[in-house]
Amino acid sequence: LSKHLPLTQYNNNSNNKIMSSSINRRMWSTKFTAAFRCRLPIVSAPMAGVSGGLLAACVCKAGGLGMIAAGHFQDVSKLEKEIQIFREEMNDMPTTTDTTAEKESQSQQQKSSDLSIGFIGFSALSTPNGWKDYEYILKHHRPKAVQFFAPSIILQPKDGISNVQLAHEYNSKFIAQVGSMSEAKEAIRHKVDAIICKGSEAGGHGLRRELGSSTMALASQVSKMTNIPVLAAGGIVNGKHLASALCVCDGASIGTRFWASKESIGNPVLQQELIKDNSCDDVVRTTVFDQIQNELSTIKWPHPYHSVGALRNQTSLEWEGKTAQELHSAIDKTDLLDEYKSAQKASDPRVVCILSGEGVGEIGSVEGAYDVTLRIEEEAIESINRLHSLCN
Repeated sequence: LSKHLPLTQYNNNSNNKIMSSSINRRMWSTKFTAAFRCRLPIVSAPMAGVSGGLLAACVCKAGGLGMIAAGHFQDVSKLEKEIQIFREEMNDMPTTTDTTAEKESQSQQQKSSDLSIGFIGFSALSTPNGWKDYEYILKHHRPKAVQFFAPSIILQPKDGISNVQLAHEYNSKFIAQVGSMSEAKEAIRHKVDAIICKGSEAGGHGLRRELGSSTMALASQVSKMTNIPVLAAGGIVNGKHLASALCVCDGASIGTRFWASKESIGNPVLQQELIKDNSCDDVVRTTVFDQIQNELSTIKWPHPYHSVGALRNQTSLEWEGKTAQELHSAIDKTDLLDEYKSAQKASDPRVVCILSGEGVGEIGSVEGAYDVTLRIEEEAIESINRLHSLCN
């Protein structure tokens, strides 16, 4: 890394303006940055209900790969609105100081090609219309990359074509998010372009804890069995964590830190819970919330993805450790569902699910995603310099 990044020249005490100017001259060199034409080995996770076009654009402007969440992908027009917001924000991106025609053309081409979108597999492509809409997005918006999880690999029932093949037909790179070695092996067989290893420390939906693995162990072992870029996801919120990830793989996908950003489109009341006096002890991976919410939603999270990383609250404390039969008995025989619906309407953090990874204890404020991204880079450089000094 130091061959490509002059770490000793970095000003650790620079303010944001100086930091931005300084960082613009540095290109990180990993398999991920090379393959996806990014300056930084950072992806902002496509969190459903959180990651819109403005958030994705701010991360892209800072040098990372910002993802828009298509989520369950039930409304194409809603996604296209976020794509439009993304393009408008990227068009405001300052051009390089080199004003030659060639440089300006390259800058404009990069702005138009940074679009990246994440999908939830089991619901997004559950119907023939879902596949048609997926192809429509690929054909008409030409994203640089698409990301799938839960599951990451899906075959079209009619002709057996995969979501990976369809993306490649339209020159979009395909990122598979996995939670286990078996999922990673399947993704590699289907010739994906990158793999995100989501560990059990992560926030949001993922494999049940007994089926998944920890972030660094999974990322390290997947990296050993493939030459494609591998990124770590789970508990990563700052530059120290990014530096740790770069010891075992090629970058990081970051969710909770960007959930706590000004550009997030998530619930602002619940967002405030992320910046309170939390620690990793305040996060639990549990099936409790999905057992309740699946009763209230037309789209039900299936096994083995029906578990979430979330902040502990009254609901998790009351039901964690009890059997599924006990919880379902309460759902059938008490007012639990009505009370939960009322809490959702009131955004009551004591009751409803607040998705969060175990790194939440190191988030102290809601800030702009652009500044967050650059700070993560600055902290990563400081950490790498510190490690380098230990060997002298």
